[in-house]
Amino acid sequence: MHFVVAWETQSQGERRNEITSAMEKGLSGYSWIRLLSAFYVLDVYSEQAWNIVHEKMLAIAAHFPGEVNFLMSPIYYHDSDYFVYEMPDKDFYHS
Repeated sequence: MHFVVAWETQSQGERRNEITSAMEKGLSGYSWIRLLSAFYVLDVYSEQAWNIVHEKMLAIAAHFPGEVNFLMSPIYYHDSDYFVYEMPDKDFYHS
């Protein structure tokens, strides 16, 4: 099973880095592939993982009101063929 988590940060500079770090920390404990700068496909073993990540993202976004928006896809139970124009050279996979 997998699902997408993506976000957009309104802030710039050090504040942007702080928000990005917090959002990425919200994904800790899960395997993921980062296809774009803030577009992650998480590999999960239970439906409960979606709820856990959702609660984490809500809490983080609440800590940075008006500075970050995020989206989460439904869980996909089958493999998906994502087309990516160019895969990143490094740091695109975490297990």
